[in-house]
Amino acid sequence: MRRTAFALAFLPLLPAATALARESAGYHPYLPADHGAPSRIKTLDVRALLAGQGKLVSAPVEQPDLSRLDRVAAGQEPADADGENPRTGLPDGWVQRGSMVVPREIDDGSLQVEPETIFAVEDIPGNEYPRKHTLFLNFNGGELKSGTDNSAENTSQLAKAGAYPVWDQGEQKAVSIAQGVQADFAPFGVTVVYETRPGNVAPYTMEMMGGDWSDTNIDSPAGGVAPGADCGALGQRHVVYAFSSFSAVQMANTASQEAGHAYGLDHTFDCNSVMSYCAGGDGSFRDGCAGLCESQCQGPNSAGCQLTHEMFCGEGSLQQNDFEEMSWIFGGNEPDMEAPTAEIVSPSDGAEIENGGAVDFRAVVDDNYGGYGWKFVFSKDGEVIYDQVDYDREVDDMYRAAVNLDGLEPGTYELGIEVHDQFGHVTSDMVTITVAGGSATSGVADGTADGGSASASADGGSADGGSASGGDTDGGTDGTGGSDGPGATGDDGGPAERGCACTAGPAGPGSTLAPLGLLVLLGARLRGRRSQARRRGARTLGARVRPA
Repeated sequence: MRRTAFALAFLPLLPAATALARESAGYHPYLPADHGAPSRIKTLDVRALLAGQGKLVSAPVEQPDLSRLDRVAAGQEPADADGENPRTGLPDGWVQRGSMVVPREIDDGSLQVEPETIFAVEDIPGNEYPRKHTLFLNFNGGELKSGTDNSAENTSQLAKAGAYPVWDQGEQKAVSIAQGVQADFAPFGVTVVYETRPGNVAPYTMEMMGGDWSDTNIDSPAGGVAPGADCGALGQRHVVYAFSSFSAVQMANTASQEAGHAYGLDHTFDCNSVMSYCAGGDGSFRDGCAGLCESQCQGPNSAGCQLTHEMFCGEGSLQQNDFEEMSWIFGGNEPDMEAPTAEIVSPSDGAEIENGGAVDFRAVVDDNYGGYGWKFVFSKDGEVIYDQVDYDREVDDMYRAAVNLDGLEPGTYELGIEVHDQFGHVTSDMVTITVAGGSATSGVADGTADGGSASASADGGSADGGSASGGDTDGGTDGTGGSDGPGATGDDGGPAERGCACTAGPAGPGSTLAPLGLLVLLGARLRGRRSQARRRGARTLGARVRPA
């Protein structure tokens, strides 16, 4: 029997710069690789899930304890629980340039990111522009793991493995800094939080507040550090760092600058901008085209997002408009009043599968803003056997959320998906299938569900989203879940017809200038690109190699 539920929870990919992404037709260090390819879709071994039942069920997210900050400042608790950890160095192929870490190809000027690669992956659910987003300021430190950025799993490509220090200058200064960062992001669709940590499903950026450059894997001193050259902010789960400063204003500027780097902004010469090294007062994201500070700040030819900046400041301008670029990615600060949609299209509700059979689970997910995410929740005979976020947002060639189940044992299964947006709306859909006893078969159920999903909203919310870690995936059978691989681009295809009617209740918080009409033209361009891509059934990516 189909059951559709809707709940309200408090808001909550970072693909690595891998060889797969770099060998694609277009260059982008965070370009998802091979999305939609059958080899990318995870296959869950149901027998393995049942054998390890409960291991892949989400746990509550640990919430910040700001009262601890004063105890640390008073010396009653250590700021760094495990002392100095060994430095392992930056990921292969990445170099530090000031407060950014960028791919070597960007640093030496041999490659630039072509904006076409950004638009080519906008059809992946959650990548749409504009998108809502959350920036979590982490003053409480915590255990970090070294690896591909995933804010929800405390994994950072810049981290040493071990405890990151707690902010050691007290709660009052932490609150003052957070308020400064909130003011910087107030014009955009970015919610800055510090008292609560978002749930794991909707992507968010985590910024480690405090500590020192030596608490990371970077090579030399800096006021903060972030992964750079993520033009268009494709990686939505970055971890960035703002190192301790005794000035609350300067600390807020640094925090905003490092987050800006994670969203594709480079350094400029505008001393009133948070993206400038020369800023002395309370900076902001400036609405005006200012010169890029390459040689003096990062290194010659190292502004990897130069071609993206040109969309707002003109071809060959070597300038950046902070405000317009942020507005393109995140839109304005209007609240999101609409819930996402979710409709399971395979398997059919009420399907009967033979013992040992398989199921291709597919669901159409969508929302009015990008920045949403989803997780799968699967139960057998009333017991949850799999409850995991799809961090890589794997889709099939029709851009439907996708995961395969194999080795189904006799019983009644409830297969569900939850879609979370940045304003706490959660929409879910579920189908029930039955696996009969008897001899095993290799049949696959991929029928299309014949019903729609309906949603309603509920007041209130919580920040108790789940977290769980999993093993590697390579497209083969997997009974562990999780993935450390990049996202991927896939063949294009038209999504299934939406059968979901949703309603939402009150939502939570939330030089040559590029003409305002440019954003409208960009939106029309993207919508046209989607339609054309779906008709073509394939993507076209572009790359630009800087001439010698």
